[in-house]
Amino acid sequence: MIKANWLIEQDIFDRHQEFIDTLERHGYFYKQTSYLKYISSGANEYFTLDDCVIFKGTLNLGRNVLKTPWIPGAYLDEKNLRCSTYYNYFGQFLLNNKYFFLSLGELIRRKDEILEYFNSDGEVFIRPDSNMKPFNAGTFNLNRLNTIKALKSELNTNDTILVLVSPKQPITKEWRFFVYKNQVITGSLYLVGEERINEIIKGGYLENYVHKVLACVNWYPEALYTIDICESQRELYVLELGSYSCAGEYGCDLDLIIQAGASSAVEEYEAINN
Repeated sequence: MIKANWLIEQDIFDRHQEFIDTLERHGYFYKQTSYLKYISSGANEYFTLDDCVIFKGTLNLGRNVLKTPWIPGAYLDEKNLRCSTYYNYFGQFLLNNKYFFLSLGELIRRKDEILEYFNSDGEVFIRPDSNMKPFNAGTFNLNRLNTIKALKSELNTNDTILVLVSPKQPITKEWRFFVYKNQVITGSLYLVGEERINEIIKGGYLENYVHKVLACVNWYPEALYTIDICESQRELYVLELGSYSCAGEYGCDLDLIIQAGASSAVEEYEAINN
């Protein structure tokens, strides 16, 4: 009987040791690594290249794991987790449902047009199109950062990178849900204002909202992923999608995360090898 093996990047998430303890309690075989150790030693130092392996850790190491023949390796579909991909499906539910995609250089050239369209005095929300986090998303004032040199320096990136620009929006709460296809696995509150609060979600209106969104969209980026939900002006919205392999668990149920991950990994492995 095939059983999933786990490759865990050490000390990345707050509940690292608890995750390891949960793997041991369920009898899963795992190995721990670091980015530098993995790069220097190579994949075959951990598992044979035809093994069923599932990764948890950073985006950068996850990208390297995807270069191996391991199945599934990492749940990190870079193309489908780009905003420019999944916004096509989730548009009506998004917090940032009015937006432009353009390069950073074009953002500066079209600054006045964009600020007028958003009826903004200068502040806009900017995030990378890519889920690989080439810079940190946030609110930026284009009247202060009004040259490409200033904006590139602030974001520490280049002027050809594709970005999403939308109006600044107030957010009061944020939740994360781990999802298998279109079914919620487990969820957690993680932010109230600026305060980190990890609190598991079990059923109720939040899960109902996520189920409604997923049923309506009827599309998912890959078998396992995360969806972050937020509250803004007393309404719920989809904030973003993320990678199962590279997402923090907050107060989510680790047993359910691991069981769903292992089950999906084996399902994918057997579909390819049988």
